[in-house]
Amino acid sequence: MNKKTIRKYEKSLASNWSIRVKTKDQIGDNYDGVIFNIKEDFIALREERDFEFDGIIILVKKFIKSCRDGKIEKCCNEILKINDEIKKIDKPEWLNNCENIKQVLEKMMERDIWPGVETLFKLNKKVQTAFYLGPITNCDKMSFFLKCYDASGKWEKVYKINYDEVFRIEFDSK
Repeated sequence: MNKKTIRKYEKSLASNWSIRVKTKDQIGDNYDGVIFNIKEDFIALREERDFEFDGIIILVKKFIKSCRDGKIEKCCNEILKINDEIKKIDKPEWLNNCENIKQVLEKMMERDIWPGVETLFKLNKKVQTAFYLGPITNCDKMSFFLKCYDASGKWEKVYKINYDEVFRIEFDSK
């Protein structure tokens, strides 16, 4: 991670300043929001959509390409101040005690938080993604287990997911 990106993280953290986080090419997603937690392996941000705050997104740093803090973000931050949305940022304190993704998922299991988890893995030499949603049933040394339901709302099975495959964790979203 370069110094410029680290400074943008720290600005967002210190000033409740919304920035855009860009992920690496195999994913290519962007996430807008205010960073409220910076750890060695991940960042946590309150996502901003349409000038309102929504859920919490935890992004693993090794998948982050860069972040943007330009004129678009300056305009967005002015709107967030004017509409008083900036005062509504909820920052879960329990995340402060988590140093890695394993600890985040263990705390979520303890608190009965059902996360959305996006993973990256290689299949036939190509990077693939998968998204899982449901309660965490167990955590062990290298992986965790998620009882998932599908897009139609039907329960599927319990999936075993390795911590090193986790790209993004999302919770508390509309």
